[in-house]
Amino acid sequence: MRIGILTTSQQDEDERLIEAGKEKGHEVIALPLFKCSISACTEEPVLYYEGKNVGHFDAIIPRINVSYTDYGTTILRQFQALKYYTTDSAFSIEVGRNKLRCLQHFIRGGIPFPKTGFAYSKEDFDNIIKTVGGTPLIVKLIEGTEGIGVFLADDIKHAKNILKTFKQLSAPLIVQEFIEESAGTDLRVFVVGGKVVATMERKSQDGDFRANIALGGAGFKTSITPEEEQLALDACKTIGINIAGVDIIRSNRGPLVIEINVSPDFCGENGLEKIAGVDVAGAILDYTVKGKALFDQGIGVWMEDRIPYATNTAA
Repeated sequence: MRIGILTTSQQDEDERLIEAGKEKGHEVIALPLFKCSISACTEEPVLYYEGKNVGHFDAIIPRINVSYTDYGTTILRQFQALKYYTTDSAFSIEVGRNKLRCLQHFIRGGIPFPKTGFAYSKEDFDNIIKTVGGTPLIVKLIEGTEGIGVFLADDIKHAKNILKTFKQLSAPLIVQEFIEESAGTDLRVFVVGGKVVATMERKSQDGDFRANIALGGAGFKTSITPEEEQLALDACKTIGINIAGVDIIRSNRGPLVIEINVSPDFCGENGLEKIAGVDVAGAILDYTVKGKALFDQGIGVWMEDRIPYATNTAA
């Protein structure tokens, strides 16, 4: 198969996918997002790469950095319009990237997550702080990744100062319950095509309440419970994402989903492949091949008005 990676230069992961593709007899090509452009018209719609028609690809794997979600999903949607098979849809990536929108899908799907508040008016700040149970609490930008834009407020004054600051900057954010018993620790559960392929525990190494590897956290090999595994699968199914890293915390009332990463890293010294000892890149490519076969049978045609989770290849 000829497979394209719609990429925003996650170089390590791109190289691993290309390497794994060669091992499996596929031609895998990186397609940097900003070399892509489109002609949107009824008569002759085109997707260009470096000014030329992008040509034939059997499948497209989107790996779009959060900073480029809008342009990335626009290009991905053009691939979908031209009937290319894509391992995930623009719809699912957009939902996964917007934390509040994602949580609203979780409500519909019965997915447990920390209590969350959202408000536009300063007059409602007291109410949303009360909604999550008071302080300490977490304040998060609605769009963010790798722990960036996530703050811990120790008291009411601190919380209101953060909220007012970001309100002045017109930056949308949510307020979330602080789960003290899980501070500095979480689980990264990597889901591919309706199956959990790898897991690791992430722990802060400097007392930070965030466990993200990008912020200095460390990864450790671990196992998860059947309940945690099912929760990760259900969370992905609820937003229609096929390849994702689901972040789960262990609370006194059971496992809770705190985030879905729709373009998850898996390489590096503290990366999932090394920590878990699992060929994540190979799993992604195997799923791509199976998903393409289903797509060719008319299964998995992406629609923007429904949850597009039609390419699950789990037995």
